[in-house]
Amino acid sequence: MLKNYLLASGKPYVTLTFEQVEGILGDLLPHSAYVHRAWWGNDESHTHARNGWLAAGYRVKHVDLSRRVVTFVKEGTEASTPPPKTPETPNENPISAALNEAAKFEELARQVMSRYFNTDLRERWRPGWPKKFDLVSPDYRIVGDAKHYGMVRGKHLPPAKFATISEHVWFLEKIDADIKFLVFGKDKRVPLEWLKRYGYLVNNIKFYYINNKGQLEELL
Repeated sequence: MLKNYLLASGKPYVTLTFEQVEGILGDLLPHSAYVHRAWWGNDESHTHARNGWLAAGYRVKHVDLSRRVVTFVKEGTEASTPPPKTPETPNENPISAALNEAAKFEELARQVMSRYFNTDLRERWRPGWPKKFDLVSPDYRIVGDAKHYGMVRGKHLPPAKFATISEHVWFLEKIDADIKFLVFGKDKRVPLEWLKRYGYLVNNIKFYYINNKGQLEELL
């Protein structure tokens, strides 16, 4: 839990990426956390704040929605104490190792998909889009996202990740692009099981999987 992580840290400032916060929570942040600064407000009427960083004696000092980074400051910290410039790297936490693995996959996906489409795919956003996508061509005509998902405890279906896949399919359907896709890593069963249940709802969105050898497979 975030409260326990901050208490254990005890540092005057703690800077984390949103993905690291998700790893500490063991669950995905809601979409509003990515698009509304108010979600990170130090408001005790908000359960996630009251039971999270406020309960640990911290307050949100700064949140950068574009970089997906939040800085917490410990109550009583002197204003002269400089905050860290880079996010924490809690390597002792096994969840952070999974986050690092996901970040490495995103970079692998960028390389593989850029070669596949013969263009430079990078994280980009444009007005009117519901989010910043991981893999976007310079002309915004190719748009995709990378997902590094596994089964729960290696064998159970991941309902939270299924919901995120559905959300991103919906996001992609709302934008104007010639090619739209999701590319997966880690466990091919996740996208395959999702497609088995909901694939009939997908319209003009490609599903790909990159195996542990870096080879690309088209799933849909």
